[in-house]
Amino acid sequence: MYSPKILLAMLALLYLSPVTNSVDVEAKVRKQLEEIENIDLVKNATEILNWRDVVQRKAIPYMRDCEEMFQAGHTESGLYIIRPVSTRKLVVQCYMDGCNGWTVIQQNTINTEITWSEDWTTYKYGFGNLEADHWLGTEYIRLITEQKWYKVRINLVDADGAHKYAAYDSFVVDSEENGYALKLGTYEGNAGDSLSNSGLKNIHDNMRFSCRDHDNDRSSLYNCADQHGGGWWYDNCFNAQLNAKGSIHWSTLCQQNCRKSIILLRPVHMFCNRV
Repeated sequence: MYSPKILLAMLALLYLSPVTNSVDVEAKVRKQLEEIENIDLVKNATEILNWRDVVQRKAIPYMRDCEEMFQAGHTESGLYIIRPVSTRKLVVQCYMDGCNGWTVIQQNTINTEITWSEDWTTYKYGFGNLEADHWLGTEYIRLITEQKWYKVRINLVDADGAHKYAAYDSFVVDSEENGYALKLGTYEGNAGDSLSNSGLKNIHDNMRFSCRDHDNDRSSLYNCADQHGGGWWYDNCFNAQLNAKGSIHWSTLCQQNCRKSIILLRPVHMFCNRV
């Protein structure tokens, strides 16, 4: 007959073993994926849906975006490792809608823990949690958009909880030498055009990216990013600003009080009817 102390110790081991095992597995997977450029933006490496393929070298050639992942048979939304042209492997959030795969490059919520007031280098290589609020990285966004002709869809949840969207049939981010300038195509959607509408005070199309230590906006009074708390393609200053703490602004829909924003990319093609 075991003493009460021994029985308690045995029960403790039974409860702790799964936790210990999961921690060990996470550590081993993270070690095997240390070559991934932005693995530090992933909270749980075992949540990456194709990590086994990468570790076992089954993912060669690597898919360049989430659309290629979808066409290869990965129809579940979540984290995937891709490899855009001219860069190392990246983890991205993929949204699979049953017809194609969207690559998520930004997410923000009104109650975010991210400050968004980061410097140029931090914006360049990304920050946040890829499963939640994050910025993928301006450099990585550029590398993705120069591979193919992409369109962008900006999903917004307004102050009343209604889901709206704004889409542009072309989305390009220029080189770092050109300030990661934003180039947009034609708008369509139900959220209103707050990025390229010439009838508004500020036009973000063709603007360079600004952050707290890089003032590329057109304001002669101050650095818009420093003043308004987040990196963005400012004009003088903004009609849209999705990268700020406690403020998600899309002037044709919400006045700094949208609940959520997600920016997604996919190649332009004709595989099936889509918005």
